[in-house]
Amino acid sequence: MADDLLSVKPDLTPPARVVGEDEDARLAEFGYDQKLDRSVGRIASFAIGFSTISATTAVFTGFGSGFLNAGSPFIWTLFIAIPVFLLWTLIAADMAAKIPLAGYAYQWTSRLNSPSYGWFTGCAALVGWTSGMTSLAYVFAGYLGSVLDWDLTQSRQILIAIGVVIVCVLINAYGLRLATLINNIGVGLELVITLAVTALVAIFAFLVHDDAQPLSSLFHGHTPDNGSYVLAWITAALGPFFGLVGVEAVADVAEETKDARRVIPRTMFYAFATSCVIEFLMYLVYVLAIRHPAAVGSSSEPIEAIISQQLGSVASRIVVAVALTNILVCLLANVLVGTRLLFSLARDNMMPFSAVLRRVHPVRRTPSVAVLSLGGVSVLMLLSALVNEKAFNYLLGVATLAFFTTYVLQTFGLLVASHRGRIPEAEPGTFDLGRARTPLLVISLVVFLAVEVGLIFLPMFAGNGFVFAGILALPLLWWLVVLRKRLRTDEAGPLYASDHNPSMVNQMA
Repeated sequence: MADDLLSVKPDLTPPARVVGEDEDARLAEFGYDQKLDRSVGRIASFAIGFSTISATTAVFTGFGSGFLNAGSPFIWTLFIAIPVFLLWTLIAADMAAKIPLAGYAYQWTSRLNSPSYGWFTGCAALVGWTSGMTSLAYVFAGYLGSVLDWDLTQSRQILIAIGVVIVCVLINAYGLRLATLINNIGVGLELVITLAVTALVAIFAFLVHDDAQPLSSLFHGHTPDNGSYVLAWITAALGPFFGLVGVEAVADVAEETKDARRVIPRTMFYAFATSCVIEFLMYLVYVLAIRHPAAVGSSSEPIEAIISQQLGSVASRIVVAVALTNILVCLLANVLVGTRLLFSLARDNMMPFSAVLRRVHPVRRTPSVAVLSLGGVSVLMLLSALVNEKAFNYLLGVATLAFFTTYVLQTFGLLVASHRGRIPEAEPGTFDLGRARTPLLVISLVVFLAVEVGLIFLPMFAGNGFVFAGILALPLLWWLVVLRKRLRTDEAGPLYASDHNPSMVNQMA
């Protein structure tokens, strides 16, 4: 079994670089025809990365838990998250410039390690994207109810969330250009209006009302149960950590990005840096702008409560309405990215019903079946919360745990590949870690494992590990019963597409 996981055939090595070749030619060298719509430029690539991270969504979803667990000093946990995700951004940018394929989590480890190892890595990422988009839909439904002054029960909130997922799925199924257009508009609103409102709250708190909390409050925290503050502070880091997840998302649309090997690493760094700055400024302003800490701590929508305290309820509802567009485009981007991973797995015949899941609409050039299928899984996850109210409580924690499992698996796989000399050479002018790669991978593996341990064993996350392990039991069962035989007979894996593609066979002949 160990040989199945880490051994790799020589012919799976990524093709040698050819200076100046276009992305479609590079894709053909990997064994795939260009079927998706390569229409994503620099701005759209940045927007996908930025909206997937979504600083506004991170603040709106993570503020309450952070403030409740550790008080105002919870904002400093962001400076634990930033270097952690910087490590991952460097690794992801390095690989995206060398293997620019949809379904990065599966493709990188599948080609550099083994298809079996790539299968488990890809499945972990798929769980992360699906759980993440489901969580976002639920959060969106809650804030929508607040804006419209609805009295939402959990059942009603879940039904609204299902409707939101369906809308985002239909937009993505229709076509990439519509999805990226809406995403670009949403990112523009976030960059302009969210920053403007944050500045307005700061002006009212510091100058008009002159009732901002002192800077010293950022260094005096509390716990809800008078327990260990260090433990509470670390637990409060879940919000900022979840807020920076997805920095590598733009790599999943590599086959739809123009000049992907150069554009994707740059937009990763731009999106990451912009998100970190905006997220910290929002956390800082909203913490200092709290006029009545008890009211904020007990509110299910703490940011709305803070804005109401400073600007009034009408302004608060307008701001939350704008923030809803940010959450919506974040969800839209999650669907986009997750479905490309599902499509990539199906294209290599790794999934059940692969023949259907890998279909690309001939006109819209989007993997519509994969989009609809992933949306269906998300709807089922939401429906499970109707049966068991605790089911949703695990989604956010499982999403973060799944992503860090993906980071651990990929980092370990890349470290093994680097030791074996399997990392492809960089094309001149593209991002490359060079000699820094191996030490960076070692440091990153230690850091990611430490976060993974925290996400499993910290009291706040109790049970997430068991739920995640239960979910991964399904991919393990599929691998044991079906997939391992397919891989041994070359009926699945990175070579499957080229071996079963008439145009590729003719080229080889």
